[in-house]
Amino acid sequence: MHRAVRACFLFGSLSVAWLTTGPARGETCPPLQLLDQIRMVPVNNATTMLIPVTINGADKFMIFDTGASANSLTRALANELGLSVHPSLRPSPLFDAYGDVSHDVTTVRDFKFGRQDVRDALFKIWPNPDLENADARLAGVLSLDQLLQFDIDVDFPGGVLKLFSPDHCEGKILYWNAAAIAVSDFDTRGRHLNIVATLDGQKLNAIIDSGAAYSILSADAARHFFGLTPDSSEMRQSATLTKNAQYPVYQHPFAELNFNGVAVSKPVIAIWPDMSRTMDRSLQDTHNRAIPMRAGANPPQLIIGMDILSKLHIYIASRERRIYFSGASEGSLPLK
Repeated sequence: MHRAVRACFLFGSLSVAWLTTGPARGETCPPLQLLDQIRMVPVNNATTMLIPVTINGADKFMIFDTGASANSLTRALANELGLSVHPSLRPSPLFDAYGDVSHDVTTVRDFKFGRQDVRDALFKIWPNPDLENADARLAGVLSLDQLLQFDIDVDFPGGVLKLFSPDHCEGKILYWNAAAIAVSDFDTRGRHLNIVATLDGQKLNAIIDSGAAYSILSADAARHFFGLTPDSSEMRQSATLTKNAQYPVYQHPFAELNFNGVAVSKPVIAIWPDMSRTMDRSLQDTHNRAIPMRAGANPPQLIIGMDILSKLHIYIASRERRIYFSGASEGSLPLK
């Protein structure tokens, strides 16, 4: 996607307040403690970040996907490793972006990534064969499902994922050099990272989705908040994202996407058609597997994908239920 994006950094009063808040007098709390550090592998022009993993001794990669609801493996890998696949005892099917569904699960005897070694790990089976056909190295999707027991620090431009202990002084997380930092509350409704982001002055319900290559605004939100229709000025149909002429995908430039004080200027965001009533497999886009547009779903107004995230450093403080945002790191400060 062609776009002109630059990072603008503005201190907001909320950001300053949280960063200067320390423990109350007489209260003690431990310093930030690094538990793990993993070098991610960028592919597809850094629109996808891969995590090296070992599954029952086999070296593979998994897509780091903050928009996925659960960890999942491809059926092809399960067959390759001779894993037992069976229907889940719990009625929790896994859907992909376009309505494909899987009710199956499998158990991995030994799952490793970074310093993490998980025994008898339960995985769902990814419902769409397009993922396994895209790259033989891909084992599946690594979600935040089990990672939220940690604080999760993602330097997207640097390609580094770090896990910290959540047991630290509230707000004391800034170990990297940043021109400015902003903070946003989040919740995990729908097993997503839900925040409020401001697009050209309009506050929107958004999710952080590293499994989506492109940032996406729903057609309903585009009409309601910005009066945008296919005939609007500066609306351009995307030949890359449009998979079926019946459901054209448009792109539109905006002035600013603001995360409560840290902003990305001039983002070009895709306007996704309403496909909730009719699903067409020819619309499948493996670069945006995680778009929750399946039938019966209530999609967020805005999905913040890798075209935006690739410019940001984010720290997810799981116990505080806050996400800290900054631009690209300028080097890490020593941890104390």
